[in-house]
Amino acid sequence: MRSSLGKLFPPNAAPTAAVALIAALVLVGSAVPGRGRIAEATWIVSGVLLVLVAAAHFNFARSWSRRFSQVVKAMKRVAEGADPTREAGWDARTVDSLGPDVSRAFGELAETVASLREDKRRAELVLANMADGIMAVDGDRVVTLFNRAAAALLDQKASSVLGKRLEEVGLHPEIARVTDECISSQKDVVSEIQLGGRPPRIISLRATPFRAAGFGMNCAIIILHDLTEVRHHERVQKEFVSNVGHELRTPLTAIRTTAEALLSGAKNDQAMLDRFLNTIISETDRLSTLIDDLTEIVRGSSGITPTERSECNVSEIVTQALEVVRPQAEKKNITITVDVPQDLTGYCDGMQMVHVVRNLADNAVKYTPEGGSVTVWAGRHDAELVIRVSDTGIGIPHGEIPRIFERFYRVDKARSRRLGGTGLGLSIVKEIVDAHGGEISVESSLGAGSTFTVKLPAGNRQPVESRDGAEDER
Repeated sequence: MRSSLGKLFPPNAAPTAAVALIAALVLVGSAVPGRGRIAEATWIVSGVLLVLVAAAHFNFARSWSRRFSQVVKAMKRVAEGADPTREAGWDARTVDSLGPDVSRAFGELAETVASLREDKRRAELVLANMADGIMAVDGDRVVTLFNRAAAALLDQKASSVLGKRLEEVGLHPEIARVTDECISSQKDVVSEIQLGGRPPRIISLRATPFRAAGFGMNCAIIILHDLTEVRHHERVQKEFVSNVGHELRTPLTAIRTTAEALLSGAKNDQAMLDRFLNTIISETDRLSTLIDDLTEIVRGSSGITPTERSECNVSEIVTQALEVVRPQAEKKNITITVDVPQDLTGYCDGMQMVHVVRNLADNAVKYTPEGGSVTVWAGRHDAELVIRVSDTGIGIPHGEIPRIFERFYRVDKARSRRLGGTGLGLSIVKEIVDAHGGEISVESSLGAGSTFTVKLPAGNRQPVESRDGAEDER
């Protein structure tokens, strides 16, 4: 510390020696009477020395003033987060002259400020890009933090919320209630809100208390998480379980009722016996088909049946798929036309694509009146494999098209059950297409027929996560 002060105020003997010399000359001149020339010379020398001393002191003061000015500027640059010791034009002697401790402190202080600014920038970047909404409210109910996700979830602009009280910004009343309870009780508070829109959005709220440093004020952090998809999947799962139970009970009830009728004496009537036995066989087939479709869904959803893609001959896939459908088409006198090049190949799972084509063709035959036609076409478009199944059937109402891929959804439930449909075929088709990274679409006119189009990528494309719900029957 003493060395630093020594350099800050270095001893300078020149001014002191000059003053002492002037005083001695004055005393000498005054002590020798009658020597005017000596006295005159003494005063001249004294004047010159005084001028030199003044000049020396002026230069000394100006030099230190300049150094302190540079030090002040350097401190301002440090406060801005810069390191002045690494900037062009920096004179190391400015700080070095103040001592090594001061010089070293400059560099350390600059690094500390820069590190703090970088940490602050990273924290702000994380908060701004979090998927969850973050709000901070102080004890006066003033919003002090409102990140981008919160603005999107609550459909508010940050500029219209920040710095304002909760009652002034028009947020959901539950947010204010949760915040007040959290601040007053100093405990975590959890709740949910539902916001308008199509579909309505469900947002979870979690308020956590904290104490703002330097203000001595109880505040709250509110985390907003979008639960819309979670609640949708929960609802679909419940509906699926309910529908499975209903679909299983229907054929079992029919079989039991028929068997009871036979036991009650209907077996003695040959015509009734044949009819009831056919009913049992039909319901048993329907039950078997439903179980097969449910098994397929479970295997696909759980990953038990992975999608193994390779180069497959599309003509062979279509031929294999139509083997099961043609007998039913012949019974209804429906013409099936195939337009697929023999050498056309596609990058897909062959067995799964057989299932896709079979389901689409089976639906086309089921919902096409006698004497109609079904066309299966395949080719390439913009390097994509395209498979198209068209029919001249009853068509699908325009308003029902968005829902036909939902599990167990049927446009005409009675017709679907009568034709043996389970309501799961198109659901399975969509999940398979999604697993291939492809797309499926439908065009339909009521009373004029429907066209289902499947597009698969030429090579590797990341598969799209299938939605819960896709459906078979129209």
